[in-house]
Amino acid sequence: MRLKHIDILRGLAALMVTIFHISVGSLHSKQIAGYAKYGFTGVEIFFVISGFVLPYSLYKSNYQIQHFFKFILKRIIRIVPAYFITIIISSLLAYTTGRAIMSITGISLHLVFLNSVFGYDNISPVFWTLQIEFVFYIIIGLLFTYILLSNNKTLAFVYLIIAINLYNPNLPVINWLPFFAMGILIFNLMFTKLNAYVFWGTCLVLTFINIKTHDIAEAVAALFAVIFILYAKLEYFPVFLGRFLLWLGMISYSLYLIHWEMGRTAVSFTRHIHLISNMDYLRLLIGVLVSICSAYLLYRVIEKPSIQAARKIEY
Repeated sequence: MRLKHIDILRGLAALMVTIFHISVGSLHSKQIAGYAKYGFTGVEIFFVISGFVLPYSLYKSNYQIQHFFKFILKRIIRIVPAYFITIIISSLLAYTTGRAIMSITGISLHLVFLNSVFGYDNISPVFWTLQIEFVFYIIIGLLFTYILLSNNKTLAFVYLIIAINLYNPNLPVINWLPFFAMGILIFNLMFTKLNAYVFWGTCLVLTFINIKTHDIAEAVAALFAVIFILYAKLEYFPVFLGRFLLWLGMISYSLYLIHWEMGRTAVSFTRHIHLISNMDYLRLLIGVLVSICSAYLLYRVIEKPSIQAARKIEY
């Protein structure tokens, strides 16, 4: 059920976030940081993708509400093992560099995505999005059968999200739902025959909400993701670039998890290599390559077996 052009978008989003995190704060060059400063919007692209892919996946597998716990179990098996290994890697790097290591309680709360609820910081700054994603899994699992297969109910749900964000734009989790809602609308446009004018009108309203609650760069990134999912095709890309982004999309989850620790560690290490310590473009390239190689290893050893195990659970 993989959609190749969405894998390309995943790969692009993961690369954007990786370059952003490695370049901002890790390098001397303000010019590179300026080029990469909008890379953080890859997160919003991921949210739009999830908003579409999760309903699409449930639709294709004939999901019913009685399958809810199996669905959550599948998601846990799919995402937690690589996440757990990344937590271990982060803790080991913290130990070797003399940074404080989080308590067992804090680490345990990470594994059930509740560390923020109980006041524990994220071990890695990228982990916050997994907590948002997991809340979305629960929402989709509960609402899909009763709401998302009906255009009127879907629109009512989306405009409820809009109303809540207009009333209080600072509610945690809720203020990210408009990005997911754009993906949900794509699903309805493609599979439940949502009127195109209603679709684009609602997307524009969601874009306004995203500008109001976040900023224009994030809103534009989300709208770009919508257009890309609807209209991009694999053949639009040069062969090598398309294949590379497809491959990057395959390992995008692992890359998202691991790049903060491995990429930034690699860049920090290059400060001590005299010949390249001032060559920021080369140091950035090394950080990105180390991130990608580490992600591929994590994918092959942990993530891919997790995907295969999750697929064995059928509705």
